[in-house]
Amino acid sequence: MSGKSLSRKTKGSNNYQKARLKVARIHAKIKDSRGDYTHKLTTQLIRENQTIVVEDLAVKIW
Repeated sequence: MSGKSLSRKTKGSNNYQKARLKVARIHAKIKDSRGDYTHKLTTQLIRENQTIVVEDLAVKIW
């Protein structure tokens, strides 16, 4: 179910509400999978490296 099929429904109808929930579930699944990937990657970086340094470069714009 895409946002396009949701936009074709009449606002406030039962089918609109069902479509809205389907789209929301898909968005939640995408959000969770992205968060899971980020968590796994950062955990791997921490386990493989003893020190992680972040440098803030002061870039001057003319």
